[in-house]
Amino acid sequence: MPHLLDDADRRRALDPQDMLGLALRLGETLREGWALGLEADVGGAPDAVDHVLVMGLGGSGIGGDLLRSVLFDSAPFPVVVVKDYALPAWVGPRTLAFACSYSGNTEETLAAYAAARRAKARCVAITSGGELAHRAHADGVPVISIPSGWPPRAALGYLFAPLLAVLERWEVVRGHAAGLEEAALLLAALGAAWGPERPQSDNPAKQLARSLLGRVPVVYAASRFTEAAALRWKCQLNENGKVYAVWNTFPELNHNETVGWGLSGQPDGLFEVVVLRDASDPPRLAQRVEITREIALGGAAGFHEVHSEGADPLARLMSLILFGDLVSVYLAYSNEVDPYPVPVIDELKRRLGEAGTPP
Repeated sequence: MPHLLDDADRRRALDPQDMLGLALRLGETLREGWALGLEADVGGAPDAVDHVLVMGLGGSGIGGDLLRSVLFDSAPFPVVVVKDYALPAWVGPRTLAFACSYSGNTEETLAAYAAARRAKARCVAITSGGELAHRAHADGVPVISIPSGWPPRAALGYLFAPLLAVLERWEVVRGHAAGLEEAALLLAALGAAWGPERPQSDNPAKQLARSLLGRVPVVYAASRFTEAAALRWKCQLNENGKVYAVWNTFPELNHNETVGWGLSGQPDGLFEVVVLRDASDPPRLAQRVEITREIALGGAAGFHEVHSEGADPLARLMSLILFGDLVSVYLAYSNEVDPYPVPVIDELKRRLGEAGTPP
């Protein structure tokens, strides 16, 4: 009898809506999302950009975090992600504001979009429809329409790539087309190496999922570059894997969280540490990871390092994203749960709807 993760019939029974298949389409959706951003009617380039603001939450907001990571070392402006109803006071006419809501009905993003309009920011909406599309069309704000029918967390390529494509099209940033194409090709190859047809005995994503079974995953970014990937891992482990998980970033965690590992009497074997590594990690941070493991993480049930693959920074970052997405789905299978539904989120939205119009 095949192992659970190698049993195609069991996988199909656990995942009738095929979250695994959606995860494996990341490269394809990146390429399609890039084309949507290049082809959309977004008007002429802004005269000046002091800030790029991305408004979005959950699966609709992670694209902003990835944009911040990709542009951190090159953009002449800050990229700020707002996951709230309100906006910073500095938002104004020289702010380029992207409102990202997959459904178009995220109440926090709708409130933030309204605030951006009041502040006279240059707005662009990225959505599959809903109230955001309705308001943006009424306001004369460009709308990048993306395919509907996906869980927002699986539509990352459609929500992230248009952000970068619009900035590239306006020549606010340059040089990312080749990296995105490399990412799409690399993800197709990695999907074969880490996908369901590769047996657990030769599949590192399945192996890590089995190691995380029954543990609390602790996902650490070894450097600032992989911070957004660590956040994505945490969110996917929550939504797909249906487990509690935490994340943090070196070197910040060395100034607080490291101490929390030292309390005597904490249950041994409760936590499983995963560190996301990249070729760009500064040597000093690599030293921090090793020293931290030696002096603080001895009580962890396990310690794993996941290294990015590829040449271009965007491709490397996306390789970590795909690996984590697959681990989260394989963990759901290992827990014998369907990775697709998110009933707690649905119930929260239902009750908020009953409570009346949002502020």
